[in-house]
Amino acid sequence: MAVTQMTEGSISKQLVLFAIPILISNLFQQLYNTVDTAIVGRFVGANALAAVGTCNLVVVFMIYFFIGLSNGSSIVLSQCFGQNDEEKVFKTVHTTMGLSFISGIVLMIVGLLGAETILSWINTPDDVMGYAVTYIKVYFLSMIPMMIFNMGTGILRAMGDSKTPLYYLAAAGVLNIILDLVFIIMLDMGVMGAALATTLSQILSAVLIMVKLLTTNEVYKLYLSKIRIDKEILKRILIIGIPTGLQSVLVCFSNIIVQSKVNLFGLDVMAGLTVYYKIEGFIYMPIEALAMAASNFIGQNIGARNVERVKKGKSLSMRICIAMTVLICVAIILFRTSILHIFTTDEEVVKYGSQFIMFIVPLYFIYGMNQMLSGVLRGAGKTFVPMVIGLVCMCGFRISWLVVMLGIVKDVRIIYLSYPLTWILTNLAMNVYYYKSSWIKKSVTQKAEVV
Repeated sequence: MAVTQMTEGSISKQLVLFAIPILISNLFQQLYNTVDTAIVGRFVGANALAAVGTCNLVVVFMIYFFIGLSNGSSIVLSQCFGQNDEEKVFKTVHTTMGLSFISGIVLMIVGLLGAETILSWINTPDDVMGYAVTYIKVYFLSMIPMMIFNMGTGILRAMGDSKTPLYYLAAAGVLNIILDLVFIIMLDMGVMGAALATTLSQILSAVLIMVKLLTTNEVYKLYLSKIRIDKEILKRILIIGIPTGLQSVLVCFSNIIVQSKVNLFGLDVMAGLTVYYKIEGFIYMPIEALAMAASNFIGQNIGARNVERVKKGKSLSMRICIAMTVLICVAIILFRTSILHIFTTDEEVVKYGSQFIMFIVPLYFIYGMNQMLSGVLRGAGKTFVPMVIGLVCMCGFRISWLVVMLGIVKDVRIIYLSYPLTWILTNLAMNVYYYKSSWIKKSVTQKAEVV
């Protein structure tokens, strides 16, 4: 797959063509994760289902910082590519892959040693803890291949290639589903089988991405003997990636606080939230695809100093995101009961899952707007202010709301409301920064520092 320049030609066509493979990748990933959850829920039970949901939140919390670093390297790489600086592209690719190995090792060690403690901190019930510990310890063995795949995918997408990661993810997803059926249903391995299936599929995707990078003849070709950390490139990656990673971690931390509060309401509410998260992924993943397309588009055009394309790209991507999000949300609201029954036959779990949907999904388009603005700013390398906004609104306000309001009224609806309220507050702050600051001018004039 050849590299793609997004600094000229039809903006809408480039955004859509770049986003579609990412969208399909994300939806496919969500699909096989959903199948994984459905198999656990139906063949292992509600305790195991709650354990998988709790563990997934802990895993996301721990890996999001490093995924932020991969986003930082992708933005730096797209800006170098937009400027046609092949030497900097080479250094960024090799620094990125070196960072992937380091990140994977750190995550695996920290996860294996600390995950059980985190599970205790978030009030994981005793009848769920055994399942959760088993699942999470096996899952963290996949951290090195997970980081290789994420960093490698970021390299390809920075070059305008969003199709190749789709093919590799599809192969890994098919393997995951097959192994789920074998390990959980045929071999009766329970949650350990689910975690092992995920780990093996992650290894496959990492192998495929490494083969691609090592055998390509494009400018991003990887040489194992030349993998090393370039200090200047690493500095720029960290400047962009650390705020992005911290923002994701802080939002995820607030979700862990939410999970800890949900755990106080019992097994049925926990399982209902787990199912909701899986359904929510079908809304979130398309938004993430468009935000990623916008980031890479903005990155290349900032590198090429195409300010007008930056502005037009933002407007087009925002309109597409809102329209798509509304359509998906309407479908989920209308068919929520049937969708929930795919995961469980427990009517109490269905009841709480439906409540999560009705309180949160109708305003999800606001979250989509926030992500698009974040994606545009991230593509320009402007990640510090969005991080501060995330800290104050998505983390600080959400936690304060839960602590104060649940101290007054112990009602699960207080938890439901924490999501749309924080989205609205974040949207107001992001729009003020976007329209009132001179971030575009600063991004272009500081281009030399970026690349």
